Amino acid sequence: MFLTGDHFTTVSAKTWQWIPISKDKNAGVTYDPTNPTQHGDVNTDDLPRTADAFSKMAKTTAIYLARIGIDGTSGNHVFRKTMLELHLMNAALDAIKQRHGFEGFHLAGQSGGSALVTALAATRRDISCAVSGSGPLGRSYDIASKDPARTLVNPLEFVPSIVQNRSVRFFMVTDSTDRSVPAKQQTPFAEKLHRAGRDISQYFVAATDDYHHGVVGYTQLVTGGCVLGKSDADIATAVGTMVKRNAAFNAQRRKEIALFTKNGAASPPPSAEPRAPPSGARTGGKRA
Repeated sequence: MFLTGDHFTTVSAKTWQWIPISKDKNAGVTYDPTNPTQHGDVNTDDLPRTADAFSKMAKTTAIYLARIGIDGTSGNHVFRKTMLELHLMNAALDAIKQRHGFEGFHLAGQSGGSALVTALAATRRDISCAVSGSGPLGRSYDIASKDPARTLVNPLEFVPSIVQNRSVRFFMVTDSTDRSVPAKQQTPFAEKLHRAGRDISQYFVAATDDYHHGVVGYTQLVTGGCVLGKSDADIATAVGTMVKRNAAFNAQRRKEIALFTKNGAASPPPSAEPRAPPSGARTGGKRA
């Protein structure tokens, strides 16, 4: 089960309305305002194709669970990463489980979707694998309200539950040069788990997009390894191989950009990782 990242524009903490890109201080800092794949419409026909591709790779069921207000799900995406969205995702898992007879789920998230993955893994007892890709898990939120639509999910508060839930294998995927969710907003979650007596694997990787944020391919790889029962060491080896491949890609891209700049030509278009990766379920016990 995969939960994608947030819509890449900023919500005002005071008004709970979208901040126009022209006034958004994060534009060009944490996201590219000129890239429509980061904040524009999505062709929902692409989502099942992505799930199908992952399903073949992991040899099991894969489901793309669209988040509130995007990718075809109703609602307003300004309430992303709130308790309202968490309740929505939790209810969706219950409905899917009942309808299809699944015993449980494996979860993977990208960016904001990882915050929900963490909360679901902490509060449910039918999650076996949980993978956070570029997730803002180590960031504390001061915004709180009696209204669940305006109460942000705080992953750090779920550390005690994750520690107690030994049935779930939890992983983190982080690019140390991430511009959208810096490593300092990710790693404190793993550190707090360690202090509480629970060590998890955090893989430091090399993303290929300009903001070093899109770790979808790595998240798929780690989730697939967990689904198939691979050891942490085996998963680390596979991740290392992908890191070397992507590092070579990044080095080549820097050379191309330098050459274009030297020749006075426009730079090559920015690379971007697909926005819609799914995560799957392990066989031997029906899970998704």
